[in-house]
Amino acid sequence: MLFKEYSIDKFIEELSSDAPSPGGGSVAALVAALASALNCMVYSLTVDKKAFEKLNNSEKNKMLQLQKEAKEFTDKFQNYMEQDRKDFLNLMDSYKLPKDSEEEIALRKEKIKENTIKAMKTPLLLAEECIKFYDNIEFAVRYGNKNLISDAGVATILLHSAIESSIINVKVNLNFLREEEICNEIENKCKTILNNSYVKKCNIINVVEDIIYPKI
Repeated sequence: MLFKEYSIDKFIEELSSDAPSPGGGSVAALVAALASALNCMVYSLTVDKKAFEKLNNSEKNKMLQLQKEAKEFTDKFQNYMEQDRKDFLNLMDSYKLPKDSEEEIALRKEKIKENTIKAMKTPLLLAEECIKFYDNIEFAVRYGNKNLISDAGVATILLHSAIESSIINVKVNLNFLREEEICNEIENKCKTILNNSYVKKCNIINVVEDIIYPKI
């Protein structure tokens, strides 16, 4: 059964249990999906309303395109929930491989390395996809229904949380790959993503707060 087919209760119940999945990686992807879905709501309650009619044709077309993209991002983030589960279970299976001979030990070690890299790459890709979505939120803040700007703000905070959570999941796997050539490259990429996300989040939230709670 796919995670997106779960009820909220079932997902939370399994998350809190001793089941191997869902875990932090799937939760990070879920939070990203909530961010994109929430921002899509801003568009849904703007399109064909008064705020929408005030826009010029270029802005209207842009909003319709970004609404479509927000839905696509939500689907994509839900797929990352499943990919994280698959990667984690494959990694756990690697640790269960026999190690009764030199050949088995070598094969087990190679499979652990292979699946650790896969488990690391999925949250990294998720973080990279999340970064792209800031532009979508920024447009909603600027042109969306002003009564819903706080929701776009929440989407911004959730998106940054998803990115932070994804990077944690990158690092927990990267720790086992410190001897690999890719380690420094991935570590630097993580720093760049986190820094960019923090700046983008702060910039958007500052605009949101100026709108919803202007200084007197």
